[in-house]
This record gives sequence, structure tokens and C-alpha cells, in this order.
Amino acid sequence: MRCLNSGIALVLLAAGMTQICGAQAKADESITQKAERQFQTAQLNTVPLGEGIFLFSGDGANIVAIADDATTLLVDSGIGSRVDELAVALGNTTHRPVTCLINTTWHFDHTGGNTFFGSSGTVIVAQENIAKELASGRSVPFVGLRDGPYPSQALPTRSFRTNLALEQGLERLDLVSYGPAHTDGDTVVYLTPDNIVILGDIFSNPYYPVIDLSSGGSIDGLIYTVDQILARIGKETKIVPGHGLLATRADLVAYRDMLGSVRDRVRTLIEAGKSVDQVVAAAPTRDFDGKWGGGYVSSADFVQMVFSSLTARRP
Repeated sequence: MRCLNSGIALVLLAAGMTQICGAQAKADESITQKAERQFQTAQLNTVPLGEGIFLFSGDGANIVAIADDATTLLVDSGIGSRVDELAVALGNTTHRPVTCLINTTWHFDHTGGNTFFGSSGTVIVAQENIAKELASGRSVPFVGLRDGPYPSQALPTRSFRTNLALEQGLERLDLVSYGPAHTDGDTVVYLTPDNIVILGDIFSNPYYPVIDLSSGGSIDGLIYTVDQILARIGKETKIVPGHGLLATRADLVAYRDMLGSVRDRVRTLIEAGKSVDQVVAAAPTRDFDGKWGGGYVSSADFVQMVFSSLTARRP
């Protein structure tokens, strides 16, 4: 099934890809403030992933564009303040109007361009819980984010619960929600025959994740979802993370191992009667910080999220 609608004709093509998440942060900044500061100044880069398939990075979350003979389908829309720049880059790269937009999560760095595209008739597709979050808005603990509600033109016009199949030219897109993970609406997009998978904020490479407890995210659900993805992809699959560099299956396996180890360590400390402050002080991520601790989410923030998820404790 195709996404059909009349989009606007979109017209800075950059080369290469930058790793923007590892910049040094100011000590008093929230996770969201760190991210916003970097998103505003990072170069917008474009990398081809296949015939007519392009990755855009720098203006928020990683964005994928898939062009056929007449139209462009977009996965995520970046931050609102840079959507004009994204539109120029899309036009110069695909030379086709955007008629369909898929959101992989409801957070601002994936949905900030929704209003721009939705106002011109683009069909917005999202898992049903993403649609609810965008319409209502909420605050995210540990992150410093208050987002939404979004205007009507930014809201999904087509939603699904667990699976949805779309076509864009010769490319088949399988949209799958495995249940609560980073949030309760995370969507994985599998592309065939090009063997690409787009994971949104289920995985950032190589950074600790946000577990959004306010919208149903959980450490157990995150691990379960990663296990389902690993069972479906192969060594040659190109993995597009929510942030950071293109990844391989081996990268995702290392991420899953980190998640499982930290969860088990935190659970052991909880079972020993330790408080959240004591668990953080025990540094259960110590041997992972060198690889995964260079992004927006500090080790202490991540441990607090895991602790709260395992104890069903909502700040």
C-alpha cells in the first residue's frame, strides 16, 4: 500500500556524516538542552544508502528519504527550527515532493518538521501511541523535555497498532511496533530489498538511550525489542540509529549486551535494598562509560532511568 497525497515541491547538499552527540556539555544543562544546542549548530549532512535512498543527519534525529519516480517518502522530520534547511536539502537531493512522512517516535527531534510537511498535505503515518502523545503532550522525567501538544496539521493522519506495510517505488517498508521500549510507540522500519532497518531512538550509536518512563518506556521492553530486531536482521543489514553513525548488526549486539548487563547489575542492587542514590554511586555502568557515555545521556541519568523502570517508580 502506498502513501498517496499531493506534497509540496521541495528544493544544500552536503557530503559525509558527523558524529554530533559527543560534544562536551555544560554541567548545568538538561539532556534536552544539550541536544538542542548541538542540533542548532551541527552541519546538515547527506549520505546515500542505496538507489534513491538518502540519510540526512545533523538537524535533530537521523532522517531517511526514499525517492521513487515521482515522490519522496520521509522517515522522521528533524527539529522545527531547521526544517527549511532540510527542505532545501531534500529538494536538491531527491528532486521530488515529499508526500508521506513516517514518525518513529513522538519526541521533538523526530517530529519538529511535522507541521511544515503536514501543512502542505503530506500524509503523516505513525503508531497509534505516537499519535496520542503528539496530540496531548507531556513532560519526560530525567530529560528536561516538555513537548506538545502539536497543532492539528502536525498530527498523524494515518495510524496503526502493530504492523503496517507500505511501498515506495520498488521498496517495501514494513513498519513494526514491538511494544514499549524507548517509549510505548516506537516504530522500526524495515526496507527491502535494500536491507536497511531504521530504528529511531531504540538505538543511538554509540550512546546510552533515553527510556521515556512518562510514555511507557521500559528497560525490559527496550531489550525485548532489540532482541526481536536482531532475530530479523543479518550481518549485511545497514542499521540507521536514531542518532549517531550508521551501524552494523555487531554494533547492535554490543548495545544489547550493555543494556542487559546494566539492567542485571541494577536489579541486583535493588534486590540488596539499595536506594537510587546508592545504585548510582555503585557505578554499574563503569566499564561501559568509555564507549556509551559520550552522548546526551550521562551514566547517572541512564542508571536512574533503569532503576525507575525496574521499580515502576515514576519521578
